[in-house]
Order: sequence, then C-alpha cells, then structure tokens
Amino acid sequence: MSFSSGRRRRPHRTNRRVPRIRPQSAARRGRPQQAGVDPPPEVLDWARRIELISVLVASLVAVAGLWYSNVQARQTNSQARADRALAKEGQITDRYTAAVENLGAGKMDVRLGGIYALQRIMQDSPRDHVTIANVLATYIRVHAAAPPPRGQDVAADVQAAFTVLGNRNPARDGKEFLVDLHGAHLPGVTAGTMGLSRMNLWGADLYRANLRGAYLRGADLRRTNLGEANLRGADLAGAKLYGADLAEADLSRASLNEADLRRVYMGKADLSRADLAAADLRDAYLGEADLRRADLGEANLKGTNLLGARHVAQANLQNARTNGATALPSDRL
Repeated sequence: MSFSSGRRRRPHRTNRRVPRIRPQSAARRGRPQQAGVDPPPEVLDWARRIELISVLVASLVAVAGLWYSNVQARQTNSQARADRALAKEGQITDRYTAAVENLGAGKMDVRLGGIYALQRIMQDSPRDHVTIANVLATYIRVHAAAPPPRGQDVAADVQAAFTVLGNRNPARDGKEFLVDLHGAHLPGVTAGTMGLSRMNLWGADLYRANLRGAYLRGADLRRTNLGEANLRGADLAGAKLYGADLAEADLSRASLNEADLRRVYMGKADLSRADLAAADLRDAYLGEADLRRADLGEANLKGTNLLGARHVAQANLQNARTNGATALPSDRL
C-alpha cells in the first residue's frame, strides 16, 4: 500500500547560461563584419577620394575660366582704348586742318578763330604742341616781317598768336625747342605775365611793348629794340641782352641779376630798385638812368658809362668791378 506524500515535487531546474548580446559599435554597424578579418589600413574611402578629386577639378576649371575671362576683358578694353585714341586722333587732324586753313582767310575774325582753335588743340594734344608752336611762330614772322603803319601797333591776329605762344606750357617744348621770332616787328605788343623765356627774339622790334611782370628768364633778346618798353617787375635773370636798346625803358623792380647786358643802351631808363647783382654791364651806357636803390653788387662795370646817371649814391655798388674805362659820376669817384 502506497502513501502519497503531502509535498509536491518541484521541477528540476537546469542551470544554463543565456548568452548576452553586446551592442555593436556604430562603426561596426556601418559595415559588414568579416569573421576573423580586419580591414587593412591602406584601404581608403573611395567615395571620399572621388569627391575630393571632383572638387579640385571644379576649382581648377573655375580658376581657368576666371583667368580666361580676365584676359578677354583686358583685350577688349585695350582694343576699345585703341579705337577711342584713333578716333580722337582723327578728330584732332580734322580740327588742325580746318584751323590752318582759317589762318589763310581774308577776314580777320576767321583768322582769329583759326589761331584760337590751334590753341585749343595745343592744350588737348601734347604731341602736336611743338608743331602748332612752329606754325604760329611762322605766322607771326610772315605777318610781322615789316613794321606796321606809322603810329599803329601790331595787328590783332599777330597779337593773338603772340599771346597764345606766351601762354603755352613750356614744359612740353622739349629741351632744345625755341619759339623762333627773330627779327619780327612787334611794337606795342602785350605779353602780361606770360612765359617768354623759350623765345628767340633776337633782333626783334618790341618798341613800347607792354611786358610788365613777364617771365623772360634766360630769353634771347640780343640786339632787340625794347625802347620805352614796360618791363616793370619783369624777370630777366640770366637773359641775353647783348647790344639791346633799352632807352627810356621802365625796368623798375625788374630782376636782371646775372644777365648779359654788354653794350646795352639804357639811357634815361628807370632802374630804380632793379636787381642787377652780378650782371655783366661791360661797355653799357646808363647815362641819365635812374639808379635809385638799384643793386649793382658784384656787377661787371668795366667800360660802363654812368655819367649823368641819377641817384647813383643810393645804389649798391659793393664789390662792383671797374677799370680805367669806367665812367662814374663825380660823387662816386
């Protein structure tokens, strides 16, 4: 006889380990795993390589395109400038031709228009500066080859051409160029404060010319007639005045230092407050000239005639060079 036990039999527990699943890293999840094989380090991401190469090629193409565009733009601009310069030259040539034709016209106003047109071209075109200066100088010599009628000054067209030449820019003349007006008859001509230093006025007639304050430094005025000319305050420093006639000329406050005044006739000239320092006055005539406060310091007075000169006592004659032929007033002997 069997007896059932009051206890229930517990099921037998088997002691098994459940394998734990480790989460894969993000890097390993992104690519398939090969059992027991690691990727070699020299293997690169080819997609990235291709991407970098594409960017580099695109950059090079862009740079080449910009360079080519720049070259094309420069060529276009250069051609445009050349076309504009050519068109301008053509216009200047047409203007020059018309202006020169006007110089030969019979009417005064037409000739004046031609002269002022040449002045405008001279200002606009530096390369034509010397050519136009020569044209105007020739015009003056032709139209002023003979003295004007008695009692008359120069004609209006000659005066206009002289004014244009005096107002030109001497910096464009070049080193050797001189405006040739030698022997021209220009009595009563007016120059104001114009620059006449690059003019050859050798033997010209400038009787009673108004050259007040004119810039004549270094000008060639040899044997020029400047009788009764107004040269008050003019700059004649270093000018060549050998044998010139300055009788009764107004040279007050003029600068004549280091000027060549040999054999100059200055009878009754006004030299008050004039600067004649270191000037060469050999054999010059200053009889009855006004020398009040004139500076003749270190001037060469060998053979100079100062008899009858006024206010010589007020002049500065310090270190002036004289010789036995120098004629000084009795109060300066």
